Amino acid sequence: MKKYFIFAAVAAVVMSASCAKNETTFKTYADDAVLFGAYSGRTITKAGSTDDMNLAALKDSTAGFGVFATYTGTDLFENTSLPGATNDFMYNEKITWNGTEWTYAPVKYWPNPTNGQNADAQRVSFFAYAPYADPTATAADNSYGIIGFSTALAADDPSNPASPQHKHNFVSYKFSKNKPNVDLMWGYKTKTVDNTDPSNPVVTYTINNNLTRTLDKVRFVFQHLLSKLGGSQEGDITDPDDPAYQANGLVVKANPVSIDPTNGFGADNGTKITISRIVVASAPETEGSPAAAVTDIEDIPISYATGDQTGKLDLYTGVFTLDTTPAQAIQFSQTLSNNPADVTAGTADSEISDRLKEPLTAITDFAADLPKGVTEKAVNVYKDESNPIILIPGTKPVVDVTLTYIVRTYDEKLPVGYSEVPQTVWGRIKFPVIEKNKKYNIVMIIGLNDVKFEAEVEDWATGTYQVWVDEDNDGVVDPGEMKDGLEIGLPRNL
Repeated sequence: MKKYFIFAAVAAVVMSASCAKNETTFKTYADDAVLFGAYSGRTITKAGSTDDMNLAALKDSTAGFGVFATYTGTDLFENTSLPGATNDFMYNEKITWNGTEWTYAPVKYWPNPTNGQNADAQRVSFFAYAPYADPTATAADNSYGIIGFSTALAADDPSNPASPQHKHNFVSYKFSKNKPNVDLMWGYKTKTVDNTDPSNPVVTYTINNNLTRTLDKVRFVFQHLLSKLGGSQEGDITDPDDPAYQANGLVVKANPVSIDPTNGFGADNGTKITISRIVVASAPETEGSPAAAVTDIEDIPISYATGDQTGKLDLYTGVFTLDTTPAQAIQFSQTLSNNPADVTAGTADSEISDRLKEPLTAITDFAADLPKGVTEKAVNVYKDESNPIILIPGTKPVVDVTLTYIVRTYDEKLPVGYSEVPQTVWGRIKFPVIEKNKKYNIVMIIGLNDVKFEAEVEDWATGTYQVWVDEDNDGVVDPGEMKDGLEIGLPRNL
C-alpha cells in the first residue's frame, strides 16, 4: 500500500480538479451470496504509477478494502427504534481481489423474505473504506494512518450533531508530520451532480444502505479522503514535446509573452533554463521585525498543530472531521533537488526531472551537457515522485516556494561559450479551505525580460568662448580685445 508524507506547496497559478471515475461492468450471479464490486474514484493509466491509491493498487494482494454491514430486518437503517444496532453482519471484513473477482471469507448470504411477504424486505446496509487496515495486528504500526474504527454504530455524528438519530461507522485516522501516511478512501454507491448553478454544483451521494436481496454485486466507488498538491505526470504520454502531452501536478514553464522566440529557447545554440532547487514549505506563524502574525486567506492568523493530527471519516456521510477545532495545519518542508545525494529521507523528497535539472558536473559542451530545460511548454518538475504532497481536508494552508534556476544563452564570442545568470525567486500563496478528493495543480511561471538596448547621440556642445577681436587691426592682442563670443575672429588682414 502506498504511503505519503503530509506536505503542501505554492506557485504563481493554482488550479483544482476532482478525480475522474473509473467504472467497469459487473456480473450477476444466480445465488444468494453477498458479492462485491469495487471501482476506483480515480484512473491512472501510466504503467507503474502508484503515487496514490487506484483500482490497480486496490487489487494488490496487500491492499483490498474493508466493509462494515448491519442487518436491520424490515426496518430502515436510520430507524431510531434501533438504539442498540451494531455491525452484526460484517465488521471490518477484508475484501480482496483474487485475479478474477472480489472475495472474502466466510461468505455471507442475503436474508430470505419472511413468511407472508410478497417481496424481499430484509435489509442490510454496507459501508466501506480503502485500503484495508487491521489496527489490531501486532505487527502493524498504529501510530499514524488508519488507527482504529468505531466498535459499534455511534450516534454522535461530528459532522451533524443535530442529527444523532443516524447510526454511523467511523474510521479514525492520524496524520503524522514526520512519517508516511497511508491513503484513505471512502466507498459510496453513486453520485449525481446538479449543475443548475455551475458556480456551485450540488453533489449528492447515494450509499449502500437498506439493500435487499439481489443478484447484483454490492457496488462501491472509492474516492480519496486526502487531497493532493502537485504530483507525478499521469498518462501514457510522458514526452513533453509530444503534442498530446498534458502537464499536471507541480509544473514549470517560461512566460511565452516575455521570452523572445528568436532566442531559440531549449535549442542547442539558444537559451536554456535549468532548475537546481525547489523548496516548498509552510509559511511561518510570524515574520518581520517587529514580528507580525502571518494570516491565512481569511485574514486569520495561522497556527500549527504541536503534534500529529487526528480525525474521523464518517462512512455514512463521507465527511471527514478533524478532532482539533479550529483545524490547524501541520508544518512541513519539501525539497526537490538536482543532486541525487540530497534525495534521502528528511533532506529532500524527490529529484528534479532530467528535462529540467541543472547538471552536477562542469559544463564543457553547451549542447551536450545541458538539457532542453524550461521553455514555454508546461512540464512536470518531478523525475520520480517518491513522497507526494498531501493536504489535509478542512485546513487553509499558507505555503511558500523558493525556486533557484540558471539562465544560460549560447554565445561563442564569450570565453566559456555562453552567458550565465543564476536566479532565486520566492512567492507565497494562500489556499482556500482544502476539499477532500481534489488534486491541486501548481504552475510556476518564470518570467524573463530580454536585455534590450537603446542609443542616443548627444549634439555637439556650443558655448561662449573668449575670442580675439582686433579692433585696431594691428595684428596685436591689445587690452580689451579678448571678448565673449561664439565665433573666433581672425585678423582682418588674413
